[in-house]
Amino acid sequence: MRRAFIPALLVLAPLALVACGDDSEGASSTSPSTSPSTTAPAETVEVFRYEAIGGCQMMGPNCATYVIYSDGSVEVYRTGENAPAELTGTLPEGLIDAFLTGAATIDFEEMAARVGPGTCNACVDGIDVVLTIELPTGEVQLDSTVVNFDPAEPFFLDVETLVADAAAATGELPIVSR
Repeated sequence: MRRAFIPALLVLAPLALVACGDDSEGASSTSPSTSPSTTAPAETVEVFRYEAIGGCQMMGPNCATYVIYSDGSVEVYRTGENAPAELTGTLPEGLIDAFLTGAATIDFEEMAARVGPGTCNACVDGIDVVLTIELPTGEVQLDSTVVNFDPAEPFFLDVETLVADAAAATGELPIVSR
């Protein structure tokens, strides 16, 4: 009788340990989880800012600043004005993520050397641009008076396409005269 008792303990002891074990690693795939999710949604942050400055200020504050957030939402402000966004919209899903993924692969110092210096277009009633992008490696800021925003450069073509998509999502900033 003693021999039958020992094998029974060997079988039951591991079962007792499993039943009393710590299940904080996760629930079984067959039983629903009743604990609330502890993952907070990602914070929406500004990831792209395109500020037009110069000739579009003539007759009124008509230069647009496009601000794009990590969730794809877009706000359009009048550059230099301390006012709420005049237009809002949302980019198609994944568009800003695709742009940022591509931008993260660029060596901006090498690109700036390749495209050469910029010019002051606003000095002759043209438009200059200050571009600010938030990448995982940090903030990148490009100024068209310092770096040539060459439309033949794929990155600057992507920037112009993204701004056109943002304008399509929000509508055109109405011209005002002051």
